[in-house]
Amino acid sequence: MAETGSPQFVVARSAISGTSGLLCLLAALTLALARARSLVVAPSSGFRREISNYRWSIKWILCIQFVGVVIGTIAPLFRWFVASWFKISEMERKSFGDEIKIEEYWTSRLVEWRGRSLPFQVQNRVWKKLLRDAVRLLVNFCIGVQIIFVSAGKIVLFLSARFGKAIFLCFCKNLRPHSMRESESRDGAEVDFSNYVLLLEGERQLPDQILKNICNEVDRLMQIGENKQPKNLIRLLKKSANFNGVGQFDSSQVPSLHSQEPPNCWSLPLVTLTTISFALANVADEEASQLLASVSEGLSIVKLIEKTLDKNGELESIRKAADVVWVGVEVYRKWDYKDLESTSLRGTTHKKTLQNLSHIAEKIVTDFMAQTEDVLMQNPLNWPVRAIAANSMYRIAQTILVEMKDGKDRSDNELFESISITISDILAACLTNLVRVIKLKCHRNNVKERQESVRRAAILLGESKEILEILQERELPSSDMEKVANIDEWRAFIALDF
Repeated sequence: MAETGSPQFVVARSAISGTSGLLCLLAALTLALARARSLVVAPSSGFRREISNYRWSIKWILCIQFVGVVIGTIAPLFRWFVASWFKISEMERKSFGDEIKIEEYWTSRLVEWRGRSLPFQVQNRVWKKLLRDAVRLLVNFCIGVQIIFVSAGKIVLFLSARFGKAIFLCFCKNLRPHSMRESESRDGAEVDFSNYVLLLEGERQLPDQILKNICNEVDRLMQIGENKQPKNLIRLLKKSANFNGVGQFDSSQVPSLHSQEPPNCWSLPLVTLTTISFALANVADEEASQLLASVSEGLSIVKLIEKTLDKNGELESIRKAADVVWVGVEVYRKWDYKDLESTSLRGTTHKKTLQNLSHIAEKIVTDFMAQTEDVLMQNPLNWPVRAIAANSMYRIAQTILVEMKDGKDRSDNELFESISITISDILAACLTNLVRVIKLKCHRNNVKERQESVRRAAILLGESKEILEILQERELPSSDMEKVANIDEWRAFIALDF
């Protein structure tokens, strides 16, 4: 539907398309003949040609002009060919009278203008009548010109189709356009997509081959997506067996630094947890790099989910904070301009590292709150990204420290593995929205974006094939996915209190 309803595809199969292609071809041939005549006829005519002030540059100007005309003719010629091919498929089902019939949509706007009142006020009734008649006469003239042009275009297209069919029959005697239903009668396994085609008024059906090409294009895009499946992300998702990490990464036992807590988005706790795992001193670089690669693949999909579901942009500032943190960690191995591998940040134990991160984050937030007196800043959504990222770091680092106080003291590798599972749980919970996002991508109302959006949805479906298979086995907290689109809504459903 997106393909057949796109403006380019509609124009390509319209009657005007064939006329524009013919005019462009005639213009190109005229220029070619004029150029050939200037090169062949003029030297042999015996007349002395005037020397141009442009001298040698005139040749380059003519060459560039000729190349421009040739390039500009390619697209109209292709549209002419497509429109002729559509017409060939309909010729056996339509009479000549039907071929030259002018559909209502060609003149509907002009007819609407003709019936409107004058856009300005005229007090004198006689003058008003004269102006109204003049406008009506002008619009009638425009309608007549429109009908002439469309009729000429239809005739040109009809003759092109006749001529094209004759040429095809010379090379293929068995050529005969088939409708979609005829194709289905030969093979009952084929699906009838003709009901999903957006047709112009008076248009019977698209050729079977065109519909087949559209379906093949979707299959090709899905195959491209399957070839680009995020292997590192899939490996990380297999570590998770449930969604408990969504409720465990932030404990209610951690005191708030402000009366209102900033809301969470999916990406912010992911990048914060990854930052903490990267700061642990006794973790192998290979394992940290593997986690970084997995989260990087996951974030590209998570950001798409967040942007699609957050239609009003309410969490835009939270997403920006996550982006800033992630660039620092992935590219520079830093958090808030501090090297994650420095001895000043990394303590002798992971507990000391968490305390250092928590202390730095707490100081950033408290300093910000002490320095600002703006009433708007009382709303956490208006905070700068540095303060939002620091608040997230403070709460998550303190949550892990609270777990340690409860007797869950672990080694660096055990803590790293625990954080990895929490990241996997959050990613899995976020990716349960994939099906909904793919559907929304296929239902974009903007005509200009619809076709590209459907293409992206097909690629995304291919990319997430194995991910969806993994998530299919999980039990969701709610059957209504709209209620768990946001991470805070997930936490409310899980209702875990730490």
